[in-house]
Amino acid sequence: MLWCICGGIIFFALGIFIFLKPDLIWKITEEWKSYSADEPSELYIKSTKFGGALFTVFGIIIAILPFVLE
Repeated sequence: MLWCICGGIIFFALGIFIFLKPDLIWKITEEWKSYSADEPSELYIKSTKFGGALFTVFGIIIAILPFVLE
């Protein structure tokens, strides 16, 4: 049960970070792959924010699930 709560908190925090800072995620993971790109595209920002929102929801579900299943 403790592992699920800790994992949920980690997923929640990671999701919030990804949702709020998609530009930083792009700089860490994608910027070095291109010589001509100065900033991420709008599609990249929207899809990264969507992924961050999914991570956040997944973290909440993981943290609450042990209490629901008892």
